[in-house]
Amino acid sequence: MASNISGKLKSLCKNLGENCKPTYVVMAIATVKGICRPTFTMMDKHEDYETKKYTAIREGLTEVIAIPVYWGLGELSGKCAKFLPEELQKQGKKNAMFLGVCVAALLIIPGLCSATIKPIMDKFFPTKKDEKKVDKNLDVTSSAPQLQSVAVVSDLKLNINQKPTLQTFFSRPQSGMRVGGV
Repeated sequence: MASNISGKLKSLCKNLGENCKPTYVVMAIATVKGICRPTFTMMDKHEDYETKKYTAIREGLTEVIAIPVYWGLGELSGKCAKFLPEELQKQGKKNAMFLGVCVAALLIIPGLCSATIKPIMDKFFPTKKDEKKVDKNLDVTSSAPQLQSVAVVSDLKLNINQKPTLQTFFSRPQSGMRVGGV
């Protein structure tokens, strides 16, 4: 019985190693992130419940968007390998899929998330705009101590038409090594 399970596990690992596509790996990671990150967010005992709920939904939605994009762009990119010479097509397909997944992660998914998540989150968590109105005519006096004005006197003369020299940039004689310019 134990050798049967061991043989099946060995066969599964061999098949995964030989037939693994970059798209499958990234989709598996996105699935785990889509499950674990919201779960761990909700388990945080130091955060407000509403904040946890908002963050968990947002993280879950991000992965819900990411998984089909990874799959679609990875597979679509893999189809481009048919334009390669026949001896390069097998490895070329995996490389093209990898590049498609990278483009999805760097450009497509952030763009889609930026365009779609905010409106979706506004449906789940509508903002109360009436509470945020501030009366601009409200007279408020500060109890903070007031500082006196100080006049700055300087004998620095600026000549706009003067060509800069090394002395222009140094106000005192420089000698030896100095760290930090002081």
